[in-house]
Amino acid sequence: MYQDFAYYYDTLMKNVDYSKWTDHVEEIFRRNGKQPKTVVDLACGTGGVTNILAARGYQVTGIDISEDMLFVAGEKARKSGLTVSYVCQDMTELTLHRPVDAIICMCDGFNYILEDKKIERTMQRIFRYLNPGGILVFDISTYYKLSSVLGDNTMADNDKEISFIWLNNFDKKTRILEMNLTFFKKENGMYRRSDETHFQRAYYNEEIVTLLEECGFSDIKTYSANDLRPPGKRNHRVFFSAAT
Repeated sequence: MYQDFAYYYDTLMKNVDYSKWTDHVEEIFRRNGKQPKTVVDLACGTGGVTNILAARGYQVTGIDISEDMLFVAGEKARKSGLTVSYVCQDMTELTLHRPVDAIICMCDGFNYILEDKKIERTMQRIFRYLNPGGILVFDISTYYKLSSVLGDNTMADNDKEISFIWLNNFDKKTRILEMNLTFFKKENGMYRRSDETHFQRAYYNEEIVTLLEECGFSDIKTYSANDLRPPGKRNHRVFFSAAT
């Protein structure tokens, strides 16, 4: 996953307002009375949120399993004159040199964890590496979005530089969405094709809350994607916060 796609990712996500997304994270920090200095961004991708946090004065470490995504993130940080530590690591095996004040995970990062044991281990390790009084903030794509909006649908887009076809299949029994992506990148008057398959698991809000409680977190809250109100049944994305 995220090999050739890493170099197309920012083009395909050009309409995503990462600054607004980061504002939302900071609003959640403030709502919970937190002023973190050290932040780890899990599944950081190409650093859309990571680099903005660094520019706003946080000491940030970005962690991702894809070397290609991290290469893009690091180049963006370097060109912007930012100091960000990027580490290639599977977040289900999270290992840090020292605890931090906040850990975040944006843009479906936890949806990519498909097994109960692995997401439990991930939350346990996050709890271990948060300072007392620390905070975890993350989002997930909802069951409604993965099952009904993306579901068994096919999507396509045709741009001047890159086109893609996106074929989806949702398994109601396993709650896993299989996404088959085909990209056509324009190069020297021709198009180069690349294919990737991604899997995401749909989680219910209640099971995430229960998991956080079992891992020792407290003061667990949920929010809609655009403000601090509780999420609705048809929200596409839900944010969570939990304290140590």
